[in-house]
Amino acid sequence: MKIRFENEVYDLEFRGLRRALHEEVDNYVYELDTELFDEYQDDLEEIHELISNKNIDGLVDGYFFDGEVNFFTVESDELLFDALTQAGYEVEKSNVSRSIYVINDEGEEVRISDHKRPAVEQNGIYEEHEYENEIIVKENIIKLAQLKAKGINKLNKSEYLLG
Repeated sequence: MKIRFENEVYDLEFRGLRRALHEEVDNYVYELDTELFDEYQDDLEEIHELISNKNIDGLVDGYFFDGEVNFFTVESDELLFDALTQAGYEVEKSNVSRSIYVINDEGEEVRISDHKRPAVEQNGIYEEHEYENEIIVKENIIKLAQLKAKGINKLNKSEYLLG
């Protein structure tokens, strides 16, 4: 039961992710125009009710804020981790951040993340992590060309969602 809003993926089965989506929708709508916030209060209430009820079809099929607020279903082959796994790559997902580690076609590890890995302190000295093969993703979207440039050639969609 995953849904996409503003290039972020939310699994509506998880209460915490539903809450995050509620907050993100409020923030997005408020930033559109504060006058719209009041004018379309019914739309906002309907969105929140659909999120709370885990009603993906209602969100995807809905027409909210004159088309300014949109939701999309997420297929497993749109998610990078799932697509890499289905293509036969050896893939690991970080348990603490939005990072994926994959062995490319040349047998080299590639780190794909939405951030640089923070420096680690050893004996009072901070050491930066340097990866020979790393892709830092912007706005949760990774392009096929970025993957191919790092030796990941078995995928064929033009873009993927990091997660």
